[in-house]
Amino acid sequence: MVGFDEDLIQIMDTLTGDESNLQILSVVGMGGIGKTTLARHIYSNPWIENHFDRHAWVTISQQYSVHEILLGIIKDTKIAAGEGEQLTGRNVDELGLRLHKILLRFFPDNDNGCRILVTTRLSNVADNFHSCTPHRLPLLDEVQSWSLFCDKVFRKLEGCPCELEEIGKTIVRNCRGLPLAIAAISGLLAKSSRTVEYWESVANDTYETLSMGGDGFCFEILSLSYRHLPVHLKPCFLYMAIYPEDSIIKISILVQLWVAEGIVKPIRYRSLEEVAEDNLTDLIDRNLIQVRDYGSRNNIKSCTIHDLFRELCLKEAQKEKFLCVAMIHSLNRHPRSINNMRRLIIQRSSDKEEFQQQVYDAMNSASCTRSFICRDSEYKPMKLPVRSRLLRVLSIGGIYSLEDILQLVNLRCIHFEHMLFPNQLNILESLSLPWNLQIVNFGGTRSVRPISLPTEIWEMPHLRHLKTVQGEFYLPDPPSTNSKNGRLDIFELKNLQTLSTIRNFRCTNEVLRRIPNLKKLGITYRGLSGGFGWDYYEVYNLAHLCNTESFNLNSREKLPQNFGFPRSLKKLTLNYCKVSWGYLTVVGSLPHLEALHLLEKAVIGREWNPVEGQFLKLKYLRIVDTDLEEWVADTSHFPNLEKLKLYWLRRLKEIPYGVGEIGTLRSISLVYCSSSANASAKKIQEEQQQLGNSDLQINFIG
Repeated sequence: MVGFDEDLIQIMDTLTGDESNLQILSVVGMGGIGKTTLARHIYSNPWIENHFDRHAWVTISQQYSVHEILLGIIKDTKIAAGEGEQLTGRNVDELGLRLHKILLRFFPDNDNGCRILVTTRLSNVADNFHSCTPHRLPLLDEVQSWSLFCDKVFRKLEGCPCELEEIGKTIVRNCRGLPLAIAAISGLLAKSSRTVEYWESVANDTYETLSMGGDGFCFEILSLSYRHLPVHLKPCFLYMAIYPEDSIIKISILVQLWVAEGIVKPIRYRSLEEVAEDNLTDLIDRNLIQVRDYGSRNNIKSCTIHDLFRELCLKEAQKEKFLCVAMIHSLNRHPRSINNMRRLIIQRSSDKEEFQQQVYDAMNSASCTRSFICRDSEYKPMKLPVRSRLLRVLSIGGIYSLEDILQLVNLRCIHFEHMLFPNQLNILESLSLPWNLQIVNFGGTRSVRPISLPTEIWEMPHLRHLKTVQGEFYLPDPPSTNSKNGRLDIFELKNLQTLSTIRNFRCTNEVLRRIPNLKKLGITYRGLSGGFGWDYYEVYNLAHLCNTESFNLNSREKLPQNFGFPRSLKKLTLNYCKVSWGYLTVVGSLPHLEALHLLEKAVIGREWNPVEGQFLKLKYLRIVDTDLEEWVADTSHFPNLEKLKLYWLRRLKEIPYGVGEIGTLRSISLVYCSSSANASAKKIQEEQQQLGNSDLQINFIG
């Protein structure tokens, strides 16, 4: 934050004031001035987090859905893990009732100090709340603007060279104190040649925009950043237009879509996903995309794009006929406008029942469409027209009929946001038909039963990602090698990187050697009956996977001592494994492990004494719902730990005080833990503050 320190303190004082009545505080300012950035800093500030019992962040865009707003609030309250996903298919009334139960109110004024912070460009919107006086953000002055510019261009590693300082200050003045404009130009210059000639050309370009007013001025500054992008980054940036305004964009899905669309150019010795992630990092470094959230390994988990940048994407994408984003009602008025459109993105503009039929009609008109993405907040299933045979990328809520998928012989990517009907998972039983298929990503409702993939799955050489969020599948043994024309035909899935979730995976050497580049693996073991014990599943062979970085294991059977965790693992999630705390010496010896999630009943036992010299690279530790009482640890046990999260540890007496002395530790979060554990966390924080460490954050819920 540059230039808003006083604003931040003033707003936080108002939010935490003594007034018991409901208060609504508005932050008002032009686009790009920093309203959302300021609000995000306030929302995540430890002082604010500790003051209020419940927190939720929700976005209300120009085109909004009440269903999506309620669902967003419920998800963000984090009362129950995954509850938001479970409620996705519920109607507005049901969501409202659930929210009322969580908050014990539906935002009435109950004299309990409830606060709502709103950001808006519109002064009349802010005035209509009649609660607190709207807080109007000012533009940055010259000193603040120059500070922000230098911070972005030179990353605090060096100062501005003398020969560039004068022309640099001219560029900054031309941005007129608008943070987004300064950030955009800074991102451009940080990645470009640092010569006087180049900076003078940028100064001339920014000077030409000065005559424009309001957002028009800022928009032209942003356009400079796009025009100066390298050729390989332009389609990646334009593709961000597929997301509705203010969306939280999941990185894993975005990367997969880029790859499936063919807009990521291959680089020798690098996978397409790695190249895509490099492109994303480049766009972030150029301040064109903002990081929204980080994962447990400090990898970027989600991002957002400022609405002005999104408008730029829409404008340039339409001009270059790169894609078409439209509301369904406008397409029905002008159906011919999409006849030859390569990528068609439809957004719901109302909650009318005829929406599904309208989408069907629009797709029937777009017979040449290669990519169809429908952003429907209620994730209702739809029927695909016969004329959609050319489709390569399909991203929708769900479909009515299996036959709709089987006709799409050119399909590369299937992405269902939410599967409303359990039998939709049966689509996987016919995966061998679209031979070019690269990505299968199904979200949503848990399937009634696991399904069996066909043996032909091993004959799909392009398959890269196969994931079901809650459903499970059986993976068949690969077919025997055949001899054709005197040569052996060996079926391998060399491109497969994600495989999740497999039920009762039989880990034979024959299977594992055919998926040599697997990076993410999810397995569930349950019901090991019929005479088949752990030896039958040969789980010790998993240690032979040398590229697997993320492993999610859910086992209703106690794990055997010889379970073969891949030594390449960086992230491990265990659920219901019911192993002893002593068993974790197997996990602690993994040399690259950075994140460990011990979920419900993953470990049982009252005492944990970690072995010194293990968990050497662990940065993130999460423990959920165990009967742990005594925990002995110090700085030598988790020397690089950064985040500790404890959930529903009702019996834990205290957090080891030695944990607080770990030099890298940044935060401890406790959710519905014992009062003594909470007290020990508070004591750790007080001791660290006395030692001069004021950065350690302690967060409580319950």
